[in-house]
Amino acid sequence: MMGRREDRGVCMKQEIRGWRGWVAAALMALPLQLAAAESFPSKPIRLVAPFVPGGTVDAVSRALSVHLAQELGQQIVVENRSGASGNIGAESVARSPADGHTVLLTASTIIVNPLVMKEQPRFNLDDDFTPIGMVASTPLVFVVAPDSGVNNVQDFIAHAKAHPDRVNFGVGGFGSGGHLAMESFNVETGTRIPMVIYKGSAHALTDIAGGQVSAIMDPVLTTLPLVRAERLRAIAVTGERRSDLLPDVPTLKEAGVPNMDFVSWYGMWAPAGLPDEVAVRLQEALAKVLAKPEVRAWLAEQGLNPGESTGAQFAGLVREERRKYARVVEQAGIEAK
Repeated sequence: MMGRREDRGVCMKQEIRGWRGWVAAALMALPLQLAAAESFPSKPIRLVAPFVPGGTVDAVSRALSVHLAQELGQQIVVENRSGASGNIGAESVARSPADGHTVLLTASTIIVNPLVMKEQPRFNLDDDFTPIGMVASTPLVFVVAPDSGVNNVQDFIAHAKAHPDRVNFGVGGFGSGGHLAMESFNVETGTRIPMVIYKGSAHALTDIAGGQVSAIMDPVLTTLPLVRAERLRAIAVTGERRSDLLPDVPTLKEAGVPNMDFVSWYGMWAPAGLPDEVAVRLQEALAKVLAKPEVRAWLAEQGLNPGESTGAQFAGLVREERRKYARVVEQAGIEAK
């Protein structure tokens, strides 16, 4: 009997010592975390843009880097690390130290890739990243050739149903926002318009103007110059409201096609495990930059709307977007490639 009591006593002492050790370790680490947060940033910040130079992600990254550097008091170095639809650059950030000196700025394809790619990303957006905030968003513009005889969305639907063998959609990349938007269009309108997959939308836009492809949905930034040059005709935009740069072009909802609130968006993340104080510093800096009149004016010129969500709010938006795209993939029967 006495032996059992002694055993229990020994176990309790071991548990107490273990608990005290855990508390002591946590208390010792706390000053180090606070010191790191107070001194942040202590060196130049690496902003990874996981696509080639010259695209929207690259342009936005470089424009914001100048203003973020002013807010944070440190140089922001933009690093283009492309490959695997942005996954290679994103993975490099996920594996970086969680001290705030490496951040990722990428497009909404980061949530689409796992839904449509057989080779899965070697990171989990929820587990391996700290959300900083939405940077910008842009609607997609539904464009056709000016000599197509199509003047509005209902014209296009009628033509597609009457001549299914003559109508197709250009796609600027398998699994892109435009691809899923057009698959959703098929679901909502009862059409079965086939997709012509391109490596990037530039060639697709040229082929539409030349009559080889019927239509595409692509961001304002890429379509607007061709619309203004009258080489393409804009018949609708996705999203909940009209584009300020195309005020006379209706939304797809206004044109009679519901559930087409697709937008391309761009967000910023840091590695998981980021100290709260550092995360808040980055979030506040991003919010201040996006509130600057000159930044908002530049974004507007690119057809981009400034982001207005940071932290947990941004994370919630990302989860809702992921659910929306997952529904489209299921409804359209898109098979991973």
